[in-house]
Amino acid sequence: MSVWMGMPAFPDAARKALADSQLRANLRAATGTIRAKRAAVVAERADWPELRAAGRAIKDRALRDLDNHLSLLAERVTAAGGVVHWARDAAEANRTVVGLVRAAGAAEVVKVKSMATQEIELNEALAAAGIAAYETDLAELIVQLGHDRPSHILVPAIHRNRTQIRDLFRRTMPEAPPDLTDDPEALAAAAREHLRRKFLAARVAVSGANFAVAETGALVVVESEGNGRMCLTLPEVLISVVGIEKVIPTWTDLEVMLQLLPRSSTGERMNPYTSVWRGVRPGDGPREFHLVLLDNGRTDALADEVGRDALRCIRCSACLNVCPVYERAGGHAYGSVYPGPIGAILTPQLRGVDADPVSRTLPYASTLCGACYEVCPVLIDIPRSLVHLRAKVVDVHRGTPSAERAAMTLAAKTFASPRRFALAQRLVRFGARLLRRTRLPGPHSGWTDARDIPPPPDHTFREWWATRTDTPVVDHATRERARLDSGTGAPERDGPREDHARGAGGELGAGNDVVLGPGGAEVLARVRSALGSAREDVEVPREYAHAVEDDVDVVALFAERAADYRAVVRRVAGDGGGTAAAAAVGQALRELGAASVVVPDDLPAELLSQVDGVVLRDRGDLTVDALDRVDAVLTGCAVAVAETGTIVLDAGTGQGRRALSLVPDAHVCVVRAGQVVGTVPEAVAATAGADVLTWVSGPSATSDIELHRVEGVHGPRTLVIVLVD
Repeated sequence: MSVWMGMPAFPDAARKALADSQLRANLRAATGTIRAKRAAVVAERADWPELRAAGRAIKDRALRDLDNHLSLLAERVTAAGGVVHWARDAAEANRTVVGLVRAAGAAEVVKVKSMATQEIELNEALAAAGIAAYETDLAELIVQLGHDRPSHILVPAIHRNRTQIRDLFRRTMPEAPPDLTDDPEALAAAAREHLRRKFLAARVAVSGANFAVAETGALVVVESEGNGRMCLTLPEVLISVVGIEKVIPTWTDLEVMLQLLPRSSTGERMNPYTSVWRGVRPGDGPREFHLVLLDNGRTDALADEVGRDALRCIRCSACLNVCPVYERAGGHAYGSVYPGPIGAILTPQLRGVDADPVSRTLPYASTLCGACYEVCPVLIDIPRSLVHLRAKVVDVHRGTPSAERAAMTLAAKTFASPRRFALAQRLVRFGARLLRRTRLPGPHSGWTDARDIPPPPDHTFREWWATRTDTPVVDHATRERARLDSGTGAPERDGPREDHARGAGGELGAGNDVVLGPGGAEVLARVRSALGSAREDVEVPREYAHAVEDDVDVVALFAERAADYRAVVRRVAGDGGGTAAAAAVGQALRELGAASVVVPDDLPAELLSQVDGVVLRDRGDLTVDALDRVDAVLTGCAVAVAETGTIVLDAGTGQGRRALSLVPDAHVCVVRAGQVVGTVPEAVAATAGADVLTWVSGPSATSDIELHRVEGVHGPRTLVIVLVD
């Protein structure tokens, strides 16, 4: 369920939130900071409008042919060793996950932050089955320990300040020191200590996904703290619950999404970590991978040609950070897992506009100012959808007796007749003069709290017009009778005409040959019913930049951008024999105080010639506990991205399995100048076909405590890059 049980309608919840001055101060500071960060990184991109247009087209292309993309995704995941499950609703998804956890013999799971699992109330379902779920994202952990509810998509604990978090940790964390301060670094360290053993010992992890690539079967998780990497890499079993709208058609589409999402959400060129995987990779990561594809109302939204725009959402939260209503009322007032403007259109569609008081009032939780549309990276016209949903709310209640409906019926009858309208004008004018009031009585008094009732005019417009022209006033009914008598055609319409004709699209595909089961067959049938047989052929415009300007030194730019995100960069000259690189590696490890270092078994020996401490070569036999006792890891990389300061590992030569660069406290990475490319599109193209990828931009980090950035949460605390010219 996307709506929390027992929540009041939005106006009532917002009224309570507005009385909380501390909440409003927290929200004002946080949203203002995120807005400024986003604006700065977006301003760097002259091609931002082109990226947004491409993002919109990619999502529309996926939705317009969703059944075929889902079938292909399921086929590719299965071919890569994964198992695909289909969930028609929340109950079916929860039963599936509970069954998989029990089959693994586990009594607890670790979780990556996931809106989908919150939507279906998975934690509650697991608890009812006797299974403990541990949230590992710092903000989600704060919410869980406080028996609270998330209030923001990106920073769920945005409503709590550091003092409140310190007091919560002291009460609920046995390992928290009694003198724990409210310093964000101390709080992040306490969370790391609290969860470390859970990560290292977990048998089952549950995640969501930001994107699922139909063409390759790859799933993508974008995060900052390293908890995602821990959950996706270390347990024996990984279960990913993913909404069916998260699919994108092709691998190339990632070159757009990986530029739009980080800049729109965290206000960064690239999040610290992006993990990509396909199915199961022997010896590297979980032994089992289960993908649960979730409908839970999404096909209902898909059937609405206006409402389906909400399914483009990539959960960046940019709309929340600019919304004047959210900034004052906060996320809890929305009564749903999905707060803010996107929640105001998504929740009523997943639940039904008349499902509960929350769903029927959320379409009105907006001033329709349009700020959300201006920042949406995939161009969702939220104001248009809100107006559309308001009309649906009205339609649902059409015919239900109410004072408002009686007043509107009377007004309609009055306005339909020129005589009745003229009589009403005279009565209003006479009554206003007789009563001589400037304030309305009773429940209408709120309207006149800040304004007076205007005095009635001496004449109506018709009366005034008749005194200034010889042209007679002819009412609409008289004009229509004249048209019909003259045989000039059908009566005119008072409103604009609507053209509901749909453009011709490609024929409905038969889908791919994949075992669906009853759940999958029904979900795909729902998708086909929602889309119909006439489908639009959406072409993706790719007019955004694919390379940097010719005069840009990509190696220097990479060094600058990597340092921006707190990586330590040591640039050395290439000398053919690798002596300078080896010296830089040795010096870096000494400065880190590393008495031991683990390396991939195929790392070139010359890089280790000046290492003083113990060197462990990993042949896949080192346990997670053994890796946790090592001080540092030394690897190479597959490619490096200049514009974002990112290194990309694909588990190839000299890089090792994913756990190797994750568990030790410091990561030293050797990057050759020839491996540096200018842009994200070039990096995506260079890594096509990889089974696993880890994009690393600086050390692990969090900004979940009053948006204060802290390095070193669950992944390595330090990243040193030895850049060899």
